[in-house]
Amino acid sequence: MKKIIPVLAAMAAVSCVGGNDEAVKKSITNINEELVVIQKSITDNQMSIEDLKASSSSAGADISANTDAIAELRSEIAYLNNEIMMIKSKGGSVSSPMSQDNATASGSDFSSDNSSGAMTVTVDESLPADDQQIIIIEDSSAAKNSVYSYAIELNRQRKYPEARAKFQEFLEKYPNDELAGNAQYWIGETYYSVDEMPAALAAFQDVIKKYPKSNKVPDAMLKIAYVYDKQGDRQKAVKDLKELVAKYPKTRPASLASQKLKSWGTN
Repeated sequence: MKKIIPVLAAMAAVSCVGGNDEAVKKSITNINEELVVIQKSITDNQMSIEDLKASSSSAGADISANTDAIAELRSEIAYLNNEIMMIKSKGGSVSSPMSQDNATASGSDFSSDNSSGAMTVTVDESLPADDQQIIIIEDSSAAKNSVYSYAIELNRQRKYPEARAKFQEFLEKYPNDELAGNAQYWIGETYYSVDEMPAALAAFQDVIKKYPKSNKVPDAMLKIAYVYDKQGDRQKAVKDLKELVAKYPKTRPASLASQKLKSWGTN
């Protein structure tokens, strides 16, 4: 606006000039140059505004993704804590259907199922016969959940190598557990968080290949697209995000995928 006022003043001055053609031409030339400068300034400002809008949209999507990831972590921790509490409430004292005298006399081990998990009873034969005692060892699901919840906590504390090791330990011990797909997904996250994209990509792809029924498949598809984008392959990223939206339209990852596509202008 400040530049337009001098231009208008110059135009007014020109209108008052009598027969001095050279002065008129010079004034018109100056006005035209001012108009060009003003137009360029307006165009530059419009481009800056568009860039700011795009940056804000992208930042908003990233903040939303991080917020949702934190919420999911808290949800999983709450779930695991509840499972542990239920297991403890069912546990109590464990007694053997075999009397201590009979167990000692037989000198053998036996296993039995109870409400808190598998139970193994063995006799410590290293002691004299009169001092031998029955040793009860429980192998309950509490141990399984403690490995997983510990890995989640390590990941929350950003101790990514330690968390990855615990998730891998969980997969080695419980490969067919319902949380196996989740563990595989979080292995990918430990790589993604430290910008190790090739390893992250392979880990997320394993969620889909090895655990196709896992509830983490949509999340893995989302992160695969993010990895491709970080690696400079926007075309693959767009393709995977659109596939995610088509296959799992009502999921949180699909919502984030739609936001990302919109920020890229490809929705």
